[in-house]
Amino acid sequence: MRLTRRIALVSLTLSILGLGQPTFADSSRENYSTSEQQAECSGGPSDNFRLGGQVVNRKTFTLSDLQSLPSSEVTVNFLTGQGQETHTYVGVPLWQLIESVGGLKPNPDPSVKNNLLRQYIVLEATDCYQVVIAVGEIQPNFENKQVLVAYATKDDPSLGQQLLTSEGFARLVVPGDSRGGRYISNIRRIYVLSAPDFRFKP
Repeated sequence: MRLTRRIALVSLTLSILGLGQPTFADSSRENYSTSEQQAECSGGPSDNFRLGGQVVNRKTFTLSDLQSLPSSEVTVNFLTGQGQETHTYVGVPLWQLIESVGGLKPNPDPSVKNNLLRQYIVLEATDCYQVVIAVGEIQPNFENKQVLVAYATKDDPSLGQQLLTSEGFARLVVPGDSRGGRYISNIRRIYVLSAPDFRFKP
């Protein structure tokens, strides 16, 4: 009974002092963050992106960095708001990009079986549009899908390789997707993360 009274007294004191309640300062900070985010999400072409998260080494990539890595080509068909499109893209496989910085940093919990299958990759554009690729989609021992971080097209063989322009210097290409929703352009961030552990939780 005494403990209950003490808890009630503490709650009343905090309420009187205004602690734990939303304040004008908190509201202003939230508004400030929103305006900051709006400025950050203004879009426009990108000339580099940051690869980070659960990788051995974080790195900022530019066009010349991508061009210095072994490239692959893929021809894809996908549906957009403008209709069906077919393109041949040149770029670096996403898995190879991760390997170029030392590979994945594994889940620190050794009891997790095939922990890379809980990892996923978030790609963000300059307008804050985000898409997700599961690591299992691109890992060679699993689906081994040739997802590219593309920096050029070869749509017209007579013109050879043409760098991307309105799409920023790099865009994602996801073979097998029937729609282009994950073909994110103007990439500025690529982060590897892990899904939370839901074991023993309701």
